[in-house]
Amino acid sequence: MDDGFGASLKRLRLRAGLTQEELAEKAGISARTVSDAERGLRNSVYADTARRLSTALGLEQPERDAFEKIGRGRLPADAKDEWPDALPQPLTAVLGREAELKEVAARLLDPAVRLLTLTGPGGIGKTRLAIEAASRSRSEFASGVFFASLGEVSEASLVAPVLARALGASETGPDLEKLIVQRLSGRRVLLVLDTFEHILGAAALVYSLMLVLPEATFLVTSRSALRLRGEQEFAVPPVDLATAEELFIERAQAVKAGAAGDPASRPIVSEICDRLDGIPLAIELAAARVRHLPLTALRDELGSRLQLLTGGSVDLPKRQRTMRDTVAWSYDLLSESQMTLFRRLAVFSGGFDLDAVATVCGPPWGRAEALGGISDLLDQSLILLTQGEPASTARYRMLDVVRDFAAERLAAAGEAEPRSRRHAEHFLTIAEEAEKNLTGPEQQAWFARLDRERGNLRRALAWALGRNETELALRFTCALWRFWRHAGEFAEGRRWSDAALALNGAVPDSLRARALWGTAFIAYPQGDYARMAELAAEDLEVARRGGEPMDLRNALTITGQVAMCEGRFEQALAPFEQALEICRKLGRTWQLATSYMNLGNAVLHSGNAEGARAHYENALAVYRELGDLTFAARTLVWLAHVALQEGRIDTAESLATEASGVLAGRGDRINLAEIQEVLAAVAAARGEVEQAATLAGDAATLRETIASRPPPYERAIPFKFIKEAVK
Repeated sequence: MDDGFGASLKRLRLRAGLTQEELAEKAGISARTVSDAERGLRNSVYADTARRLSTALGLEQPERDAFEKIGRGRLPADAKDEWPDALPQPLTAVLGREAELKEVAARLLDPAVRLLTLTGPGGIGKTRLAIEAASRSRSEFASGVFFASLGEVSEASLVAPVLARALGASETGPDLEKLIVQRLSGRRVLLVLDTFEHILGAAALVYSLMLVLPEATFLVTSRSALRLRGEQEFAVPPVDLATAEELFIERAQAVKAGAAGDPASRPIVSEICDRLDGIPLAIELAAARVRHLPLTALRDELGSRLQLLTGGSVDLPKRQRTMRDTVAWSYDLLSESQMTLFRRLAVFSGGFDLDAVATVCGPPWGRAEALGGISDLLDQSLILLTQGEPASTARYRMLDVVRDFAAERLAAAGEAEPRSRRHAEHFLTIAEEAEKNLTGPEQQAWFARLDRERGNLRRALAWALGRNETELALRFTCALWRFWRHAGEFAEGRRWSDAALALNGAVPDSLRARALWGTAFIAYPQGDYARMAELAAEDLEVARRGGEPMDLRNALTITGQVAMCEGRFEQALAPFEQALEICRKLGRTWQLATSYMNLGNAVLHSGNAEGARAHYENALAVYRELGDLTFAARTLVWLAHVALQEGRIDTAESLATEASGVLAGRGDRINLAEIQEVLAAVAAARGEVEQAATLAGDAATLRETIASRPPPYERAIPFKFIKEAVK
């Protein structure tokens, strides 16, 4: 079992003589779950899923216990101290870097080296070298190797959330650095921080972590050193001529079978590579042109541009004296239409699809024309094809250095502002369409789409805030707060929403009221009740002024929730009852179901379990009718609380198990923590103290991962049982 969850699952499945599909069917889970686990795309599953798999595999004790522990991300007691980790899996082999890999690996294993920074111009191969070196050094870092890509991060303040996410702790509040330290304390880990040059302000975070984590080693790629004490720098050199020729031929034959492979071509290839200074990106860009130009013509084109590649002013960064000109050479070969499309693609962050290209970059491109233009740029190796989710969706991205060049051209053309506005408006449209579906049967698909567009959403929000576009920024807040909450990314959501609320532009009362409501319910799981009270007071004022009934309902809901969080349960009844009365007049809405649920909470904790159950059942019926399975599961948890309060232990277990099944694969960690607490209470009520402690500990770990600080009332009933059992 010490090979990790995916490898263990595959070995046990093969031993049982089952295909992935057969195992999934026997376990009552999706075949995708089995496939992703075996391929290493997920390193743990929910406790219920692990139990289903162990049963389907026919495991007996103690093998069953060991398998279920690693399935939940908990190592067996006799396993070595390592965490599931992840590195990108490159599709091509490293060519000609053995000397550099040996040197980097040796430094990483030197106890005196705490921070190693790979420096060099864009396109020199820093990231590829770092990934390979980290992969080869994995066995020396008992607790894992973790990779954080910072290319899409626009601000130094967002480095800590990205690092936390790489460690399995998606988000947190002001204690984010403390959480990272807690997770890494005493562990021998290698942290790879890729593409650091544009957020050097975050170097202070790296230094702070170095001081308190003596067992951790940092491997950074950057176009310039971080300039920290204790930092060692490794300047990544160009590849030698023999390697450059091998790389050129490999890439050329990938686009045109047999290209550059005959003996007569070898001297020309050598001359081309010699003139490209051994920079891998320049070599690849040149090789891609063999489908359009004979080698001799390609060599001659390079001959007119060598000074551009190497003769820049000495006061410019090295990358600007080489790679800008390399990209400029490819750019200069584009038609006017292709040039226009290329520079406009610079507004995207983290990738884009054809619909986005047509909307943001057009006219003159519709979707069909966009496909033609994108195909041209793919041919030039100026953009890359990736796979989105679902796999049938074509998605594209630019290398960082190429995007920088495109951004310069966009600014020079005077198009940066209008295209940035189009970009923001396009992704606002997506966010608002998603918001309509985040409470319905397609919620998971929309959560996944928003997740894919994180980079673009961040860029659009940053642009709106930077231009004091109050209405745009508040509309983003209204559209995205459920996404941030579902993903457990409360701190990032608070940063964006608080900044939007701080803008002073005039907006409709209803828009501000909805933004106040959403912001309050991001502050709620962080335990910031003082902020919630401030937002409630303003929301009541704005909602009453605006006159929209649903806005008033939302403001009353925040008011009641603050009372609940502060233990004033009877004082919460009136605002919740008023909110419910408003909703009853407005039809079968998500807010109606949630008002039933909120009132049920207040009634339950005011001492009326039977009355609470009726409200919860009403809420459950509406959630199911709307297709919101996430909140349906949440309501099942509250019904389990009622059952615990009434001493119906078997019913509580059944409800919690049903909720767990509903949430399988949905990634809603708040609800999963609540389910585990109910199951811990069930175990405690049956005298299974060790099981109760384990489940309660798992729930606490899950909450710590997302920095969820639930109000006392949400845990009062389960923990009454747990505390009594462990006395």
